[in-house]
Amino acid sequence: MNDVDLAPAVQGDAAFWAELADASLFDESAELAFLDRPARSATDGLVSWARTDSGAALMRSVIDDAVSSQTMVNLEAARQLFAIGRAFEYARTDPSIYVPVGATERDPRAEEVDFAVRAVAFDLAQWLHLSENTVRSMAWQAEVLNTSLPRLKELFVSGRISPQHVRAAVESCTGLPDAAAYAMFDERMAGIVEKLNPGVFARRCRLLRERLCADTLPERHEDAHTKRRVVVEAAADAMAWLNLHASVMDVAQIEVALTAEARRLRTLPGETRTLDQVRADLAVQWLKGDTTGAGTHRRGGAGVRPFVLIDDAGRFAELLGYGPIPPKQAAAALRDAPAFRKVLASPIRPAVLNLDTTRYRPTPDQKTWLTVKFGLDEAAAPFLPVGIVTGAEVDHVIERQHGGPTNVDNLAPFKPRLHRMKTVTRIRLDPKPDGGIRVRTPTGYDSDPPPF
Repeated sequence: MNDVDLAPAVQGDAAFWAELADASLFDESAELAFLDRPARSATDGLVSWARTDSGAALMRSVIDDAVSSQTMVNLEAARQLFAIGRAFEYARTDPSIYVPVGATERDPRAEEVDFAVRAVAFDLAQWLHLSENTVRSMAWQAEVLNTSLPRLKELFVSGRISPQHVRAAVESCTGLPDAAAYAMFDERMAGIVEKLNPGVFARRCRLLRERLCADTLPERHEDAHTKRRVVVEAAADAMAWLNLHASVMDVAQIEVALTAEARRLRTLPGETRTLDQVRADLAVQWLKGDTTGAGTHRRGGAGVRPFVLIDDAGRFAELLGYGPIPPKQAAAALRDAPAFRKVLASPIRPAVLNLDTTRYRPTPDQKTWLTVKFGLDEAAAPFLPVGIVTGAEVDHVIERQHGGPTNVDNLAPFKPRLHRMKTVTRIRLDPKPDGGIRVRTPTGYDSDPPPF
């Protein structure tokens, strides 16, 4: 085929690409037209080469669009982050937004500022549909960027790095010994951040941090050790996570002990469980008090009794505050573990659920009723602790000093921090008759506004 023969074919492709270039990058029909075009045969490969080169150009344009979109995402993330930071600053400056400060001629007390900060975190979490911990983390990131990491801040507000990069940098630089260390951290990390994905960047941040403050590790460990705790998180399929935040030496020794015993058990005849399964089973047995591995549970000593709910036919069971569990597992819990308490659909005996205002503290019967009532209220779950009876504080919805009676209709088992915040701040948490909690804040948020 000579050049004259090739011209129409090449020109046809050029016209097609020109037409496609004029279309919007978001015009799906234009891209589908390209994908649906029939292949053209060519003896010398010139037309195929032109199509391949043009396909690469189209791919590059799509990639460029993805990169541009990521830049916009980064810009908007920066805008949100610093807006959250400013909200916290306003709450500290003027806590009366959330807390009745009292005498206007005096400065707000530290407790009032603290509750204003708690309240703004809760308020933002409702508006943004985020967790309070996420909101607090974002406010802290904004503060650190503003005060200690100017170069990384500049990259963030220009859209060149992601919020994941920022979070990794802020979490790693926390606790650096002095301003010089922060400046060195900022300079070195800003020099490499654009070349690394967030995971690799986070590892580099942690490594530099330890090099910059190696002398303070004992003090930092002592401070972190005071924050040790156990966190329970409900999961799907009748499972849950038990997270232990403790000294790395203690955790390492626990892991070694679990692994060594699990490896020993796996050598026994008839053992079919995986190593992970044996380790998990051993951890459960040990924490429940059975160190023999025989699977029997040590009885007694339970200060709090979780609830197992079952229906009349025994077809459905629920561990209150956690979720559904298999009926056989419920039956075993009720049979073998007296720490569990069985609740039937019909009351076994009458209970006094309403009291006058002369009594402040709810009765055990009232607590039981509230645990069952709110444990079955999925819409109220975000405001209740996991395993309600184990961590809730029964709160008067209308405060007792304002005439609120100690009745089940005026009581709710909120998380302890929400109990105190509702009492001290202007935030309102009111159980709704049909289930759930109505949330109202001083900034105008209302989770259940009245109809117009």
